[in-house]
Amino acid sequence: MAVLNRKERDRQLRRSDILKAAEHLFALKGYHKATIRDIAKEAQYATGTVYLHFKDKDELYFALLEEKMKCLLSIIKEKIGQVKDAKTKLEIFIKEGLVFFEKNQDFLQIFVSEGNELYAEREFLKSSIGVKMQEYITSVLKEAQGQGVINRGFDLGQVCDVFIAIFKTVSLKWLQEKDGKRENLVSLSDIILKLFLSGVANK
Repeated sequence: MAVLNRKERDRQLRRSDILKAAEHLFALKGYHKATIRDIAKEAQYATGTVYLHFKDKDELYFALLEEKMKCLLSIIKEKIGQVKDAKTKLEIFIKEGLVFFEKNQDFLQIFVSEGNELYAEREFLKSSIGVKMQEYITSVLKEAQGQGVINRGFDLGQVCDVFIAIFKTVSLKWLQEKDGKRENLVSLSDIILKLFLSGVANK
């Protein structure tokens, strides 16, 4: 592995500081209300320093989404490894996703509350990591259909949308609960899996 020189290490540190500040402020204020000036102040840099790394707020938001989702996908793939059983894969996917989001609650706030209306998020879905995440989720769900865990008659795209919607809805409810009363987020993995696979039918 190449050793970075001092200038490159400093550049990467500034970029990391800016992303952390952006994550906090996007969660706190929302994408539309947070400004580049706010983010620079939070990161303790001049506004011009932020623009040296990101041309505008869309690019900064996009970079944050990409970095976090790349990390999450890497963790999930590593944990699933050589697992063959599709239901077990779904369990691991949900559990590791919840563990990640509980550790990154500002990002969870952004992920579940901003929706898909933002240009940056729509563009993220077209990006390399966005496509890889969608393809990976789809591949796990396709295996689940192949193994009879999910009804083969359902459209795979719609199944994927339902899976993500349940994940987001349960996570958002957890975020909205008072800190002193809520359980660990990962403890909700069973209810997400049950809602996805069985719905609310009395079986």
